[in-house]
Amino acid sequence: MLATMDFEIMDLLDSLNDMVMNTEEYKNYCKYKGLLDTDDEVRNMIKHFARLKEDFIDVERFGKYHPDFSSKRREINQYKKMLDMHPIIMEYRRAEFQLQSLLDEILFIVGQSVSPHANIVSSNPFFSNSSNSGCATGGSCSCAG
Repeated sequence: MLATMDFEIMDLLDSLNDMVMNTEEYKNYCKYKGLLDTDDEVRNMIKHFARLKEDFIDVERFGKYHPDFSSKRREINQYKKMLDMHPIIMEYRRAEFQLQSLLDEILFIVGQSVSPHANIVSSNPFFSNSSNSGCATGGSCSCAG
């Protein structure tokens, strides 16, 4: 009987997965993820940023005592800002945020249907339990209540 219930749950999860994959949020995310991976300008900018980041990590070990620390930090911050303002990257981040919001909401609904005391971890404070009073946190647990 448990095996049958497991298969039923897996079938329902597959159905939920299909529903998520048919949402506008998921389609937009895939569209902009694809553009992020295929657009030569964006790929080159990301590679250049990764090189700047590696250079800064080498300098950062010595902190403000390294002669290039301030200039490298300024350079990487300016390039990061330019990268963040690229239209494809902006749209990708927006699509990523919208998909994450949808997934947070689904997680909250499923978690609450299992138990109102279910610990739900989410980047959105509306969908997370901020009481920090579960078994794993060392707070007062309501499991044995």
